[in-house]
Amino acid sequence: MKNIPYKILFLCIFLPPVCYILTIQSLEGYLQKREIATLNNILIQHPDALYEGRYSVGEEVNRNLGQYLKNSIKAKLGVVVTILVKTRDGRILYPGVFGNRGEEGSEGALQGLNYVETAARNYRILNDGLLVDVGLKIKHNSWLSNSILVFYVFLAGMALRFLVKRGLAEAERREEEQQEHIDRLTAQLEHTKVRLEGVIAKEKNYLGKIGELNKEKRDLSRDVDGLLEEMEELEEGLQQQRASRENLENEVEALRGELERVKEKGEKRGKSKKTSENVAKRFRLLYKNLEFSDRAINGFVDLTPDFQLKGEEVIHQLNENDELVSIKRKVFGKGGKMHVLEVNFAYSGRLYFQKNSKGGIRVLAIGTKNSQSQDLTYIGKYGA
Repeated sequence: MKNIPYKILFLCIFLPPVCYILTIQSLEGYLQKREIATLNNILIQHPDALYEGRYSVGEEVNRNLGQYLKNSIKAKLGVVVTILVKTRDGRILYPGVFGNRGEEGSEGALQGLNYVETAARNYRILNDGLLVDVGLKIKHNSWLSNSILVFYVFLAGMALRFLVKRGLAEAERREEEQQEHIDRLTAQLEHTKVRLEGVIAKEKNYLGKIGELNKEKRDLSRDVDGLLEEMEELEEGLQQQRASRENLENEVEALRGELERVKEKGEKRGKSKKTSENVAKRFRLLYKNLEFSDRAINGFVDLTPDFQLKGEEVIHQLNENDELVSIKRKVFGKGGKMHVLEVNFAYSGRLYFQKNSKGGIRVLAIGTKNSQSQDLTYIGKYGA
């Protein structure tokens, strides 16, 4: 979990319910429009029989809607549909409040009227038109709503799994590169040790020969000049081998130092990462009105204790009231638009922050004058 940005982890947890709610609302609106269009097509299926007065409009509407709702699978999926059909003068046709014939409003007493009067009433109602009001809601914890929620949770899980795998792969790659570098330095160190042993052996050989010549000089009657010349050559060779030995010894020490630095750098990177995580947790707890980028946290950790103290004083002022902070200059981003403000602390300390449209403050980078060019490059890429 250390390789996952907290923002993305938060989004993976927060987005599924939000997307679920928005999808339910959008789907309800879409299904309601479709339901209205469908009902307008099925309300009246036998207009000729209505014009002949065989039965009333209310009977036709109740019969057609009853058959439609009986065959619909929306209720099984968790879609609750409420239908209200009225005439232009406000009389309710559906749901019916009458007997098996299904007559509307005051027309319930017209059962004894002849076909001509019924046809006349049907014609007038159809000519005025019908008003259809549809209310549609998707129940929670139903097949449809649960399927939508499971779909978004599955997508968030897949995204989180991808980020975890990518973070682990990146960490493994860095460890492999560091191990390869250590192996190269170790091999080079061993090779230099072998060369040093060879030089030491030659030095001993020269010393032995010099000792033998000194003995011959004392014991034998030989040409003194030739003997001295040979001794000078041997001494020069000895000096050269000693110089080579010193160079190789220095090279060995340098390689050992570099190997130790590489190992210490790997250990320090793990400690620095742990320190950055602790500072980020502390800042989130103390300065709830501010948001910090990873570069800002790492830059703060790299400061000396004195600079950290001065820098945190500016951070505290930003959190309480940003108007108390003295702005040195405005940093312009892409397109010449002002996005970032620069604040100085402890003479050479630098802090860059940015305000969003809602007044929130995001600290983009913290550093010194020495890291100013890298910080401005980062801000130009991500802050503007």
